[in-house]
Amino acid sequence: MIWSFSFSQQYTNYTTQDGLPSNHVYKLTQDYKGIIWFATDKGLVKYNGSTFKTFTTKDGLATNDIWNILPTKDDKLWFLSKTSSLGYIKNDSVYNFKSDKKDEIFYPIFTSHLANEVILTSPSKSHRLIDNQWKTVLENKFRSDNFFLYVKHSNIKNIELIYPLDSIKIHTKSNESKEFKFKNGLSSIHKRGQITDSLFYFIDNKSYHILNLSTQQLHSKTFKEQLNVESVKYSRINLVNNKLQITGNGFVGVLDKDFNIKNRFDFPEALEAHFGLIDNSGSIWLSSFNNGVYQISKSQKENRYYLQNDKILDLKSVNNKLLINVFNKGFFHYNIKDKTLNPYVTQDDFFFDANFIQQTNTEYFLSKTSIYSKTKSKISKKQYAIDLEAESDIFRQFVYFNNTIYAVFSTGIAKLDSKTFHVEEEYYQNGITQILLFKNRLLIATNNGLKELKDSNIETVRFKNEKFNKSILSLTKTKNQIVVNTDGFGSYITNLETIAPLQKSEFLIVNNAYSNNNSIWLATVSGVLQYDKTDQEYQYSKTFDTSNGLPTNQVNTVFVEDNTLIVGTNSGLISIPLMAKATNQFIDIYVDEIYFNDNKISNKAYFKFQDNNSLNVTVSTIDFSNDKGKTTFQYKLNPIQNQWTVSNTSLINFNNLKPDKYTLVIKKNDKEKLFQFTIQPLWWQTLWFKTLLGCLITTLLVSTVWKVSQQIQKKKDQKLIQEKQLSEIQLKALRSQMNPHFVFNSLSAIQYYINENNYEASEQYLVKFSKLIRQFFELSKQNEITLKDEINLLKSYLEIEKLRFKDRLDFEIFCDENINTNKVKIPTMLLQPIVENAVNHGVFNKVENGKVTLKFNQIDEQTIKVKIIDDGVGFENTKTEKNKHKSSIVISDRIKFLNQTDKWKITYKNEVLSPDLDDKGNQAIFTITNLS
Repeated sequence: MIWSFSFSQQYTNYTTQDGLPSNHVYKLTQDYKGIIWFATDKGLVKYNGSTFKTFTTKDGLATNDIWNILPTKDDKLWFLSKTSSLGYIKNDSVYNFKSDKKDEIFYPIFTSHLANEVILTSPSKSHRLIDNQWKTVLENKFRSDNFFLYVKHSNIKNIELIYPLDSIKIHTKSNESKEFKFKNGLSSIHKRGQITDSLFYFIDNKSYHILNLSTQQLHSKTFKEQLNVESVKYSRINLVNNKLQITGNGFVGVLDKDFNIKNRFDFPEALEAHFGLIDNSGSIWLSSFNNGVYQISKSQKENRYYLQNDKILDLKSVNNKLLINVFNKGFFHYNIKDKTLNPYVTQDDFFFDANFIQQTNTEYFLSKTSIYSKTKSKISKKQYAIDLEAESDIFRQFVYFNNTIYAVFSTGIAKLDSKTFHVEEEYYQNGITQILLFKNRLLIATNNGLKELKDSNIETVRFKNEKFNKSILSLTKTKNQIVVNTDGFGSYITNLETIAPLQKSEFLIVNNAYSNNNSIWLATVSGVLQYDKTDQEYQYSKTFDTSNGLPTNQVNTVFVEDNTLIVGTNSGLISIPLMAKATNQFIDIYVDEIYFNDNKISNKAYFKFQDNNSLNVTVSTIDFSNDKGKTTFQYKLNPIQNQWTVSNTSLINFNNLKPDKYTLVIKKNDKEKLFQFTIQPLWWQTLWFKTLLGCLITTLLVSTVWKVSQQIQKKKDQKLIQEKQLSEIQLKALRSQMNPHFVFNSLSAIQYYINENNYEASEQYLVKFSKLIRQFFELSKQNEITLKDEINLLKSYLEIEKLRFKDRLDFEIFCDENINTNKVKIPTMLLQPIVENAVNHGVFNKVENGKVTLKFNQIDEQTIKVKIIDDGVGFENTKTEKNKHKSSIVISDRIKFLNQTDKWKITYKNEVLSPDLDDKGNQAIFTITNLS
């Protein structure tokens, strides 16, 4: 019964369902990068821990039936088979070579394996690869007395194998000889070959012999001495990771410096494995002829596994015995010291719980159908009596409290008669998951918080610091506290006054817990979490998961005894030494493939720049961990990236890379790898072209700047000239506005009113005159004024002229209501001289009364039209030729220079209204557009 429920190792099995081309695996090896290779009858397989890559005849192999593989230090993986073409794989490319003799077929069963060379050896020939051809370096004729073996050594010429295979003789290059006797001789079926620069081995099913070519010593060992077995089938010696390993049907081990077998690992017979390999992390790899490959990690070797196909419901100490509740099988007793498992109360039934009640000295086992009781070694069974309200109800847990047995059922707690188990009283409470006796209080775990049975009532346990109503799966006692394990909210620790969460368990489903001394272990869906008590508080310590050998991270229950962690899962029971460390089987990270614009490139490649280019990189790891998770690593592309980028996918993409020398750096843990490539510039991207182009651009830029500066200076000079001319015109206009006749006439009028003692009229005239003079001088300082100010100025001027002319002058000013006179601006002193001409040269020389009309109309948002109309004799009829010419020059020059400023567009024309009638007057028209 013990061996039917226990198994010494947990393993991972790789078959055709996982990616192998065949379950018939001859041999395994690990190359110097750390990659595992499988030789099968359907091809050669490369495995990095996540991906199986198979090489077949489609990839260049001469045959798919590969039965031996040998790695060398120059990153080559040599493949051997009975065929006419053999070679190696390097960088995922197959290289095949034929014999220098036409159609020769190799049969390399005794091939030698050196550091960077493989020597093909058949029973009669040896070949070396020279100039891409396998050339014969030794050939024997079959004779009954001796047989020569090829050796590559500085002092040894060859080895002579003497029939009937009981001795060998070495021949030196100085023609000396030395003979050695085999202990018990060799069988006709054996393996042999040179395995290092100085070691040559012979092995059959009973013994192995190591000949040191340098010291000329023979070391002979028997399997009876080393393994205590008479014979080993399929025995062979291999060089793996610079160490000699010996294996055969049933075991694998390492040869120490004296060629004794150490670190021996025996294959589980059920696996039917014939070849073993110990990789550089300490994991075991086994090959079989029917079931593919098995992997047993280093941590799995130290663990023990039981009931691997069963679901473990609970681990519980009952009456000082650790009992295992197995789904639908009952309870088994686990002996921690002997690491054995024995049936205890086994029935084809579902058991809820096991309890020991000291007061009755009885163990109780509660199932769906019965109550089993055990006193000493006697087991009795009692069927359920239907005496609960729910006729189909059954008991799930017993607790002895206040001299009475209390039992949990589906809708509450029942108080039982301890002899008959009849229900004496019921306390209803839905959703009970467990009851626990703690400090003489009967605590009740429910789907809605923690409660207790108190004075025949079920009451909620209230905490001072928090209202706790989370769904509880189980309760666990520590020395002075309770661990409350919840469904999706982690675990809490409480003294029943306050409650606090256990850090790092937040939002985990915690099925169960165990407390021992100053530690707590939580059984969660993410493995087992350990907490240690420090300064009166429990602090997270570490996690046990699949990296420690758990078959799954979904843990149902946990127990600790004798420095051993015992874990129950849906995939059986496992015991883990607490001092064992998790083994990290991550070996390396590397660039698997890299494509530039869909063309595969190699390290340190050179290629031409292309527009819209893309670089696609596939990153792989060599990681044989059981729980690898996502491939997370960091990378950066120098010189365009200074910061590390974290990636959890195997693909990296870059686009639109410029010509430069690049180095892709990828990093995981303490491993860092570089991949270098250069994008060469096109002719117009080269340095000499850029230098020439830069000089040309600089020359053009300097020339352009010089010409532009010349033009700017010329424009500045022209502007200064224009401003000077404009100033002169403005002065002329001002002088024109300040017509001496107007001033003289105005003063004369003022004197006339004074002489007539009309002080009121003279004062009014003087005030208007002085105001107008002040306006003239203030506005003459500005280049432009608002239309409102211009109208006020003209109005003031016309009012003075009206006083002077008395009733002979009248004027009207019309302004389009659409014009915003506060915003529309016109050049200063543009209109007043024309208005003055209309008065002095039109109305003044008229016998009848005269009238001056001003009209302001809006053409668009930027343009207004101004008409100055008088009904006098006409400006042209009253001016002298000199005045005509002078007035015309001032007005035209003023308009010309204003238009040259690019701020104004002004047109002006003067016309007689009715040339055939002398008294019809004159009209001056301005069109003023503000371009700013």
